[in-house]
Amino acid sequence: MIVCIAAAGCYLLARSLTAPIRHLRTAVQQMTKGDFSARVHQPRRRADEIADLSRDFNTMVEQIESLLESQKRLLRDISHELRSPLTRMNLSLELARQRSDNTEHYLLRIEKESERLNELIDQLLTLTRLESDVDTAPRESVCLPELVSNIVNDATFEAVGLDRKIVMHSLDDITVPGSMEMLGRALENVIRNGLRYTAAGTAVEIELLRCEDHAVLTIKDHGPGIPDKDLDQVFKPFFRVAESRDRDSGGTGIGLAIAKQAILMHGGTIEAQNDEQDGLVIKICLPLS
Repeated sequence: MIVCIAAAGCYLLARSLTAPIRHLRTAVQQMTKGDFSARVHQPRRRADEIADLSRDFNTMVEQIESLLESQKRLLRDISHELRSPLTRMNLSLELARQRSDNTEHYLLRIEKESERLNELIDQLLTLTRLESDVDTAPRESVCLPELVSNIVNDATFEAVGLDRKIVMHSLDDITVPGSMEMLGRALENVIRNGLRYTAAGTAVEIELLRCEDHAVLTIKDHGPGIPDKDLDQVFKPFFRVAESRDRDSGGTGIGLAIAKQAILMHGGTIEAQNDEQDGLVIKICLPLS
């Protein structure tokens, strides 16, 4: 009798120990078939290593599912962005064939869309390289005031034609370690983004300060700003506050995403916030060493 009771107790104990493992195995099998909705359900009262393993498994699957969804969304966005200029190019070609006596206008349109495609592909490649942590650019000492001044000088020609200007309030003498190319791309994208959205007759304001062991660069425009709920989204590829916002203004929708990845690559941070009065403020912090 005692042997039977002991055997039954051992059976129940073994079953309670192996049941979550069987559930975990079932979930793994679902996952290998492409079903990333699989989860391991555990009783709340359980607090052993198997429960920890199950929770870790669920967290892993959720992250993989999120990454795959982000990848699908990015591919959809890329397809849409590439299709638009290609459609306009094909339309211009067709109109040029129909009006062979006056093709200059359509050829210029084709040239413009071709340049847009080249820019989009170049920025996509840059973003992919940064997100993959594949960076072959040489490391050096980057003088931030000189880098910012060079970018501002180049952008000023564009600003004048748009009835806008760029004002540098303070530029502390700061040098940071990093890639001149990648930091240059990041700062240029942020500055030109501000120039794109600041109102006509206003200025993009730039300030570079040393704060303890960090360099803090702020770029403020006088544009419409963005809803507070979207502040964390502006650094995602192809994110738009309103439909066709970036396309109408000449942007590709990738510039701020590249800026974020480049700043993160240098151990820094970048964030957006609405100014109390008007416009958007982009704040970049870079470690000095």
